Amino acid sequence: MSEKLLYSKVCIAESINFVIDEASHEVTDMKENDKFSCNLATILTRDREVVAVRLKISSDSCKVFLSKNSDWLEKDVVYINKIENYLKNISKYAPVRSIDAKALTNEILAYCSVKLEYRFEKLKKDIIGGWRKNHDYIVSFMNFASINVDNIDEVDRHKICGFCCNYYKKTKDDTEIPQKFLRHLKKVGSYISSVAGIIACARNKNYKPLFSKIELHRMDPIVIMDQPIFSWENIIKRFINDEEYDCFMNKCSKNTFAMGIIKKIYTDKTTQKLQLDRNDIKQHIYLHAEMNILTSIINHEEKNRVFIAVSKKCCYLCELYINFARNQGYNIIISGIHKKIYHGWKLPHVADTNFRTKSLEYIMENLDRIIENKIKRYTSSLLVTSDSSAESVDSKNQNELEEVLEYVGYQE
Repeated sequence: MSEKLLYSKVCIAESINFVIDEASHEVTDMKENDKFSCNLATILTRDREVVAVRLKISSDSCKVFLSKNSDWLEKDVVYINKIENYLKNISKYAPVRSIDAKALTNEILAYCSVKLEYRFEKLKKDIIGGWRKNHDYIVSFMNFASINVDNIDEVDRHKICGFCCNYYKKTKDDTEIPQKFLRHLKKVGSYISSVAGIIACARNKNYKPLFSKIELHRMDPIVIMDQPIFSWENIIKRFINDEEYDCFMNKCSKNTFAMGIIKKIYTDKTTQKLQLDRNDIKQHIYLHAEMNILTSIINHEEKNRVFIAVSKKCCYLCELYINFARNQGYNIIISGIHKKIYHGWKLPHVADTNFRTKSLEYIMENLDRIIENKIKRYTSSLLVTSDSSAESVDSKNQNELEEVLEYVGYQE
């Protein structure tokens, strides 16, 4: 069973069944170490990339493994080194406030400014749309944050993080407020809550010996630029005959979303024409950040509980692989799953040949089921939902939260 066939079927599955099920949070009661990992994943995500974090604590060390689905840039390395030094100093001088806490806050908000802007734009649309319709919850938030629609683009981004963080705390259980708006509040406010959580953890006297020896390790990304795949027609016709194929293609052609994915994958880059019958197509694939960490865990046969925090909920194929690993005795906990399929997904290459072969078969069986069921229903109705995760505000970190709010100039 070849990997070429696997990646070919991944492309088909995404095209016709992008979302498998509703997104969900897997962990409802995280340990303090898990929360720290999630907070790190948030502050290490500068732009559109995905970052995964694994904390490995022993009696005399604290190693943090960092994985990303793209190259680490020089500014990423500089930033990570600064974060490591800030944490050591904050822990060293705890519980006394140090200039490092404020420097850490400013450093994080500056580094994450691009990602923050994406999140703010979504919130801004909610605010403008809700204000025009005179929704009470929007008016309430605007009054709380002293926002004027006419100059909303001039809002101080650091301060709005503080307002969102606090307003979300006050209203997260209000059933009258749409979940979408609460989710956008949470995401913008997550930078403040994450910084507060990290500072609180660094100041915890129980963790002082660990933070004095904390080490942040960057894992190299694994990318393949020219993975060959079989044609669309080749794979689909393994499931149906020629007559059924024509009917199925007619259904697909009427679905704008499905055709968008099909064109993205199967359009010839030179001629810009759709090529559904060519077998010389190449794909850009990469090992997802959480899979990079998991590969290391499997190679070292670590079957104790391991929590992997990810800045974005893991995809359906990562979920399948994690489930397979669990069936082999690995106790892997992931921060969230979103049930989507991405054609750029790469199978981890672990040292254990039998594990690699069996995992390939397991994922292929699930892909076959998805493709076969979708074709049988002759439908291309696809539901797309938001999938980025956001961290909650921990009430235990109230002092640090107030401190970070002070750093960004927040005032109620």
